Amino acid sequence: MVFIKSQFDEKIAKKILANKETALLYLKELSNNINIPELSNFKKKDIKDIWSLVIKYWDYNKSKDVIRTLFRNTMKYQTGTSSSDAINKLMEEWKKLGLGNLDWPCSQGQFDQFVQHINSLSDNGLIKDEKVKIAAVKYRRLKEINTVRNDYLETLIFEKNLNIVPTLSHNKGIDFFIDGESYDQKVSRSVTKEFMKDFGSNWKESAIKNPAKVAEYLYKYQDEGRFGHDPRLYIVYLDENIPVIKLKEKIDQIDLSKPIELTFEYNHDKVGKKQYKTKCFIILLSN
Repeated sequence: MVFIKSQFDEKIAKKILANKETALLYLKELSNNINIPELSNFKKKDIKDIWSLVIKYWDYNKSKDVIRTLFRNTMKYQTGTSSSDAINKLMEEWKKLGLGNLDWPCSQGQFDQFVQHINSLSDNGLIKDEKVKIAAVKYRRLKEINTVRNDYLETLIFEKNLNIVPTLSHNKGIDFFIDGESYDQKVSRSVTKEFMKDFGSNWKESAIKNPAKVAEYLYKYQDEGRFGHDPRLYIVYLDENIPVIKLKEKIDQIDLSKPIELTFEYNHDKVGKKQYKTKCFIILLSN
């Protein structure tokens, strides 16, 4: 975990501000609240020293507000604020195309296997082609719906808590800081097959009653190649066809001031079982 209240260096500064040009904008905005004499004679050639100035004049409380202002000027934020209308439009188009239930035609990333399955059927070629066409359209449109929906959720989360400091570029491992502590946002389409197996037909009700247990399973049964125990904000879909108004209701209900503290055990391929402690937030999206 990275703490930007008590420690701040060039690596963290670059994660948050992305590049030298944005860093200069940040310092200019910050100078409205803090005296930065170096800016009075600042020249383009001096931009190589910009990160040392960012570190020198870092003030968490003042910087937080400046960075949030800069984020509101980004295309990502502007897109997110208008995403509710875009989601509704995409949902209407889905119905008009007669694509049926809002569900995946195959597991994500396994379209090739799906086509092989279609080819193994006894149907004639034209019927197979039609099945693949419909599946391809559903797959593409679900990808689009999810992207727009995630942009909308990120904007809602950002506005939910004034202590959220976003990163101004995509950074693997850190999406934002909540009350000065780093969090990685993860979107999951499932509570894990292990959770469903252990809790049986009532798995959804069990998840809603005990979100911390869902978080434990998501950490415990994550893919080895993407393993991590850093703090995360999980967004978990219990249903696919969730109206926009429901998304906003769920975000309004979440408390982003008190993270869940949990301990989990992970069975590594090479070193076996190891125990980890971490913090997380989890948002369960359902109808």
